[in-house]
Amino acid sequence: MKNSRSKIIQKSGYIFILVNFLLAILNIVVGLFANSIAIASDAIHSLIDSVSGFLIIISEKIANHKKFTHKRNQIERIVTIIIALIIILLGIELIVNSIKNIITPEELNYSIWIIVILISSIIAKYLLANYLKTTGKNIKSNVLVASGAETMNDTWISIVVLASIIIYLIFNINIESYASILIALIIIKIGLEFIFPHISKHHHHHLENDPDHTLHHK
Repeated sequence: MKNSRSKIIQKSGYIFILVNFLLAILNIVVGLFANSIAIASDAIHSLIDSVSGFLIIISEKIANHKKFTHKRNQIERIVTIIIALIIILLGIELIVNSIKNIITPEELNYSIWIIVILISSIIAKYLLANYLKTTGKNIKSNVLVASGAETMNDTWISIVVLASIIIYLIFNINIESYASILIALIIIKIGLEFIFPHISKHHHHHLENDPDHTLHHK
């Protein structure tokens, strides 16, 4: 059963890496054409998420080593904290970029096809986030739940970017940076909740217990 759980976690990690890498490449191209810092930042987020995917796989391989079998929960906790720190850093980065964009606005070059691509990206992120969170809950993996939450954060960022683009196209008003600051604060809060679970009322707290504890005693 442990081997089956490990395979599911590693498979999820590979899917996480592949989807985010493809989205990053797509958003980089779109960001360059649109001259949009927000879209480009979203692409960077996806690339960093790919790093989180590698962390998932590496942590699971370490946990499966005979010397670390009984320390799986501790290893998952460490990786969860690392992912949480990435979430917080992304939030801070987004705030800094948004402030810069408010001070020195960039000339934007949006079009309908960019909206279509962003909508597709949002759908892909949403499906990935739900897959990771559902899988994480089913096998009681903190790492997958944290990654799913991180991906859902990125989904909201993309939604804000999309809404800002639509408003810009219709009313010629750029509110992207202000909305991004609000989302960044939410991201930082969620990251802190993963590091300090006691400040969160989220349902993932029960995952803090060692998922393999009962297996060792059966």
